[in-house]
Amino acid sequence: MSKVEIYDTTLRDGAQAEGISLSLDDKLMISRKLDELGVHYIEG
Repeated sequence: MSKVEIYDTTLRDGAQAEGISLSLDDKLMISRKLDELGVHYIEG
């Protein structure tokens, strides 16, 4: 069976929507949750 690796761009692309402003605490919380979920790559 092939291994699947997840590459998440929430912190980069998600923060570019109009009216969205992520604080440092928001970014850290998102990063920690993605890590807990087993996301292999987190782009910020």
